[in-house]
Amino acid sequence: MKYIQERLGHGSMQITADVYSHISEKIEHDTMDKFEEHIKNVLE
Repeated sequence: MKYIQERLGHGSMQITADVYSHISEKIEHDTMDKFEEHIKNVLE
């Protein structure tokens, strides 16, 4: 988050977190879906 804040020039990390936290949540959800699919394929 700190890197994104600096790159975008936000005055505080709270601004960055408020604006972009939904993106990191989506990435986490998508990553878990891919991981679960991979594990299912390994166990078959």
